Amino acid sequence: MNSSLAFWNCRGARKRKASLYLKEFVKEYGVCFIGLLETKVSDFDRKDVDQFIGTKWDFVHVPSEGLSGGILILWKSNVSSFHVLESTSQVIVGDLEMLNVGVWRIASVYAKKDSYVRRMLWEKLEFYNSKEIPMIIGGDFNCILSSEDKRGGRRFNISLGTKEMKIFLANNDFHEVNFVGPKFTWCNNKKGVDRILERLDRCFINTAAISSKNRFFVRNLARVASDHCPILLNFTVQQASKKIMRYEDVWASNKASMAVVEKVWRRNYKGNASKILNSKMKNSLKALYFWSKAKLKNLISQQKELIIQIEELQLKEANDGFLSDDECWKLKSKVEELNSTLARLNTWWRQRAKVKWLTEGDRNSNFFQAYASARIHSNFIAKIKDGMGEVIEDQATIHQVLQDHFKEKWKFGAAALKIGLIAGVALKTKTETI
Repeated sequence: MNSSLAFWNCRGARKRKASLYLKEFVKEYGVCFIGLLETKVSDFDRKDVDQFIGTKWDFVHVPSEGLSGGILILWKSNVSSFHVLESTSQVIVGDLEMLNVGVWRIASVYAKKDSYVRRMLWEKLEFYNSKEIPMIIGGDFNCILSSEDKRGGRRFNISLGTKEMKIFLANNDFHEVNFVGPKFTWCNNKKGVDRILERLDRCFINTAAISSKNRFFVRNLARVASDHCPILLNFTVQQASKKIMRYEDVWASNKASMAVVEKVWRRNYKGNASKILNSKMKNSLKALYFWSKAKLKNLISQQKELIIQIEELQLKEANDGFLSDDECWKLKSKVEELNSTLARLNTWWRQRAKVKWLTEGDRNSNFFQAYASARIHSNFIAKIKDGMGEVIEDQATIHQVLQDHFKEKWKFGAAALKIGLIAGVALKTKTETI
């Protein structure tokens, strides 16, 4: 299932050409949420929305300040709902609930050019950021982060605004989403040496969003009806796929795994020796997988229970001044059992994260879990070139192109192997004749 969110500095929401372009890309990409920035409108009512985009959209509006600013949020009422948490001249923050997707916190940003005024934006976003709720921040930040984000004009220098934006992103663990399309999202529309291109419009997600089962990429559309690109955040809800079972390092640390394997190998199997061995190994891996799946849940609950029991004993010692011999022995055993449980959980996540450079002492299961999630996202292919050199972004077409490519490679490899075997037989025959 695919869903798209759009953020666009339209430079005037009452322009007919802005309405026409908006309707076109909303229809083409299945957009269900829109953050329109710099609407330059002081009053926007139901009738205006119906004329602008249609009757199936709800809205919330922050009026412009004179002839500049203004934010308009639109969402499809039949597939989503939006609850506003706070609205200012720089941002509208709210919780968007979509069918089959869940609740996402969305911040539509139109940042002020003054870095001192922009500080209030970072404070608002930091307040509403949560480790438990996936959050998306998109819009026009009126700030570039590096020299690569600019072409033409004055030479890039790291300003106070750039430093503060980077500090906010780092402190709150926000990450930019990879994009396809034009690199620069804004142009001053001048010619020659006076022409300036910058990347002012971006989209960021927090760790909770990265850890979700969705795959993200941003599509920068063409600049039409405005000097800014509309940016679309597309996230694909991954369907359940066939589980690949692999050997887990954590199995070796639990003696109970030996009993699981022994039980499988004692069964009676029919067939030749190689078939029996293959069946035993396959069934052992399957049995260990389902045993371990239940065991992991037990380890997590066991970890929580042990911490509670240790805290209770230590609290009793602090209040009463002493513990009996049995209680001291119990406390020591609980601590050792907790350390063993933490080590197994650490091994579990380290194998998934595939971090080889960390030492055994650097145990941080939360880090490994985040690293594993990020690795999954990095494997996502957003676009590819086919044999004709055309760029393809549709996921179904990408899958077909890759499938055809590997089929051709396999045929070529098989043909080469066949030629090699024929040549080898001919050489052997020639040698024997000589």
